[in-house]
Amino acid sequence: MASNVKKLPNVFLSIIIPAYNEASTISTSLSTIVSYLQKKSWFWEIIVVDDGSVDETVQKVSEIALLNDNIKMCISSSNQGKGDAVKKGMLFAKGEWRFLCDADLSMPISNIERFFSDRDHIPYYDLTLGSRELPASKRYNEPWQRHMFGRLFNIFVKLFMFRGIEDTQCGFKMFSADSSKAIFPLLSLKGFAFDVEAIFIANKLGFSVGEVGIEWHHRSGSKVRFTSGTKAFFDVISLRVRYLFRKHKSDIK
Repeated sequence: MASNVKKLPNVFLSIIIPAYNEASTISTSLSTIVSYLQKKSWFWEIIVVDDGSVDETVQKVSEIALLNDNIKMCISSSNQGKGDAVKKGMLFAKGEWRFLCDADLSMPISNIERFFSDRDHIPYYDLTLGSRELPASKRYNEPWQRHMFGRLFNIFVKLFMFRGIEDTQCGFKMFSADSSKAIFPLLSLKGFAFDVEAIFIANKLGFSVGEVGIEWHHRSGSKVRFTSGTKAFFDVISLRVRYLFRKHKSDIK
């Protein structure tokens, strides 16, 4: 007997948005993303991962999700850190491609097309990193102190972890489903340095990693604080010590 159950199409693109106290921006950001995606032929989903917000972020996203089945939400009872929120979202996602997207849309969502090859319309790498440091990149209104801090951190990463990546910390990254499923169960860092660990694991597991230049606008009210940034340096040192003697793929676990 033939089944009457209609098979749902595979999700092509999942957009994962980690959110902490984003009530002032999340509604506008979701509306902008949905308007963009509705013009595409892709099957898509948006996953907002609330990281223990104490404002009205959960309420606002819940209201929007009631009107759109493609918007889903994961909720943490307490603030665990951006890395933890991204990990939960990536492992919850169903898409063939999984796009990490900062809630403030400091990168215009239309820039997502820069992550795809014009020839076959799939991303260039297993892990494609949005970069603010390539010739094709453009920055707007970034305070010089923040820029210098980011450059120092990148030098630090090159000294202690790996070279070849000019911007590890940009909040826009595209993962293949295979790379996401392999990387995130192994991720240990919950703070802002999680990107470094994710890239390091991807390299060790043999996934291709590369950067594409994006347009980036500094937004006031950034959740990156000096103490969080400083802790990221110590997290990189802890990663170096942890992985010091792990030379092969089998050693990562």
